[in-house]
Amino acid sequence: MKKKLITFVSGALAALLISSTAVTALAATGALTIEISPIKVLVNGEVFQPKDVNGNDVMVFTHNGTTYAPLRALAEAYGLEVGYDAKNNIATVDKPSTSSAHDTPAQKDGYAGFESEWTVEEKPVTNYGNEKIFMVEYSGDLSMSEFKEWWKSYGMADIKGYAERMAAETQSMVPGYTVTAYFSYGRYNLGSAYADGTTTGSNFDAAGVWIK
Repeated sequence: MKKKLITFVSGALAALLISSTAVTALAATGALTIEISPIKVLVNGEVFQPKDVNGNDVMVFTHNGTTYAPLRALAEAYGLEVGYDAKNNIATVDKPSTSSAHDTPAQKDGYAGFESEWTVEEKPVTNYGNEKIFMVEYSGDLSMSEFKEWWKSYGMADIKGYAERMAAETQSMVPGYTVTAYFSYGRYNLGSAYADGTTTGSNFDAAGVWIK
């Protein structure tokens, strides 16, 4: 069984830990002030830190006995697909569609489809100061030619964004450290992404050497 650093089981129960610190939140218009209590969320016993589309931490809080959390982050944690009907202003949450035998991972939901194909493991190091190194290895079942087509189907902007999000999520598990994540397909180096808690970045020039 592959050991993944970041994984969630669909249908698992989330436990909420309420903080004793109350803060004040302002609505976007500045017209509403409410007292809220930040909380932590545990999914399968592990701390779950929601992120926005830019990889920034998003607060989960309670107000008047109701817990508020970002829909997309929680839904994806349970393996669900989130969509948005802009015309009718409706958010949708659905079970992932069943893929046919000829489907590739690129046909899954964006980030979830990308992230699910990798195994993340920390590389034991003792002399890198506040930096932790993680190896991110492709763990899907695509052949090399199939993997190349899958990789190219995303586009470099998406790959960098998804890889940096993975690095940011990994870094949130080891606060205080900078994380550098090296991606590979077998013995082939693809590139790397990093996160230090405030910024992220990536370089996948190496992939362009052998993925044409």
